[in-house]
Amino acid sequence: MTSTTTSCGTRATLRGTLASVLTALAVVVGAVGLAAPAEAATTTVTLTGPTSAWSDQAVTLTTTWKIGGKGHRGTVTLQRKSGTTWVKVAAKTTTTSGVAKFAVKRTATTTYRTLTSTRKSSNARTVTVKAAYTLTSTAGSTIMAGTGKTFALVYRHHGVGATATALVERRSGSSWVKATSVRITSGHGSVTVHPTVTTAYRFHVVGKVVSASHAVTVRPPSTFTVSGSGSGHGVGLSQYGAYETALTSTGTNTLTTAQSILRHYYTGTTVGDVTTPERIKVQVWGPEPYGYSPGTYSDTGSTTTLSFTGSWSVTSSDLRYSLTGTSAEKLRVTVTGTGSAAKITLTEFTGTSVTTGTIPPQPAATASFTATWASGQASVSGAQGTYRNGSLVITVVGSQPNVVNDVAFNTEYLYGIAEMPSSWGSGKGAAALEAQAIVARTYALSKLRSVNPKCGCNVVDDVRDQNYTGWNKQGEGTDAVYGKLWVAAVNATATSASSAQAVTSAGKPIQTPYFAASGGRTADNADVWQGSTAGPQQPYLVSVSDPARSAPGNPYASWTRSITQAQAKKIFSYASVPLTDVRSIAVSQKYSSGQIRELKGTSAAGKTATVSASPEWWRTTLGLPAAWVTSFTPKP
Repeated sequence: MTSTTTSCGTRATLRGTLASVLTALAVVVGAVGLAAPAEAATTTVTLTGPTSAWSDQAVTLTTTWKIGGKGHRGTVTLQRKSGTTWVKVAAKTTTTSGVAKFAVKRTATTTYRTLTSTRKSSNARTVTVKAAYTLTSTAGSTIMAGTGKTFALVYRHHGVGATATALVERRSGSSWVKATSVRITSGHGSVTVHPTVTTAYRFHVVGKVVSASHAVTVRPPSTFTVSGSGSGHGVGLSQYGAYETALTSTGTNTLTTAQSILRHYYTGTTVGDVTTPERIKVQVWGPEPYGYSPGTYSDTGSTTTLSFTGSWSVTSSDLRYSLTGTSAEKLRVTVTGTGSAAKITLTEFTGTSVTTGTIPPQPAATASFTATWASGQASVSGAQGTYRNGSLVITVVGSQPNVVNDVAFNTEYLYGIAEMPSSWGSGKGAAALEAQAIVARTYALSKLRSVNPKCGCNVVDDVRDQNYTGWNKQGEGTDAVYGKLWVAAVNATATSASSAQAVTSAGKPIQTPYFAASGGRTADNADVWQGSTAGPQQPYLVSVSDPARSAPGNPYASWTRSITQAQAKKIFSYASVPLTDVRSIAVSQKYSSGQIRELKGTSAAGKTATVSASPEWWRTTLGLPAAWVTSFTPKP
């Protein structure tokens, strides 16, 4: 009991003592606790230093830790911001003055702070990092295949122009490969690249800087400018060549000069009088007799109208029907029905469409009418000429009207041949006109052996044979001043209605093709006409020199034309390996005449292809005046 009581008293005494101690401690602690907030308020941590730097330079950031205004020695950690978190860069112990310095080098703008060992952080400081080396260039662009792209480069170190050698690199698959190099001096340089396909480029100063990449888009030319000379197929007489020869001749007899001209262009031939038919039939309106597509040269209608500048008459071949009229009346020719049921009707009417006479429908198979006029000229709607000489014979071919001008061969027909300027007939140039009259006559002689049933004619009135415009040529100029020169040239080559000058070989008239002008030499006929139009090489149609390019007023001495990319691709689609695009075209082979034999095409990717053909194929396919071509120049 006593022990227990003593023990209880001891506990009571201890409780009292502990309470006193705790109370005193509380006073002490309270006193200390009052001072703690004041000390925290005087703790500062700052971070100072540059706010910008070059990427190849280190900068020094300084942190200062003070407590109560005095430097505090302790551990501080430099941190950089990465996203939303702070990452340790380095840790240092501050000096007794509370300072620590950190050297940092970054390639990108970075935000820093310092953190003390007591978890006190400094202000954040952002250092903006500028690229020490910059390399820029002009932007990429679209260029035409075969041309180049020039890049202007600017290279700087710390913002000042610098000198270096830069690699020019192109993209190849997923890699960059060196294309060339360029020297940059005092910050500036330039380089021209010639890609054949669309290519990305960049510029690289090794160990310093790589520029942005730029694409150069390569496209094929839109067009090609074709440069050449001459006009026509190139075989036989060159008209401008004949004119130049006539003007520079020393002879005084124009017919003798004309004969000399013809013997030059038709090698080994004889020029002299031959016996000829007296008349020729020229189709001036009607259907196609030679196999060309209807309407290309021929007429396609079922009716046509004849007009006259004076009195006229039309009579059926059986003399059963006739009509007469004056310049006030016209004659309409109409075909109805087809085949054996086809019929032809002739109607006379006035300018106000009042019918003044009719020849009733006649069977087309046998009907034939002849129109004549006492003076003035006749014309046929849709025909290219007007007609003073001969008569107009009206028949039916197939289911169309067919109109033929029946004229004297050696004179009236040739008076209407519109193939050479009549104005050349003044002075020495008359020899050229006489040469033209002789070759036109010689050409037609081969057609006079028979009448073509597809037109009831010997020849047609356009380039399928020879251009015949009748009175339009004969009466050319005021008071026929030019027509008279041409008529005089024709008359100088004709002896009578059945005898006149022609070009012969072995006593027979020859083929006498002719054309406007060459590029320096005429052509072999076997070169020009190949394939379905081919014939054996004629000894009198071989390549000879031609002074046409020196002739005054020759519009074909030089010329330019244009072909499209589509046309160029079409040409090289005939190659054994066609090109999908064409960057350039070159004349790779020529005939002895100087005309195109072969063209070589190159694609944007550098592939090549060649196509060979006749000069006439090249001329017509490319739509050129002639095949004497010197160059094809690509254009954007």
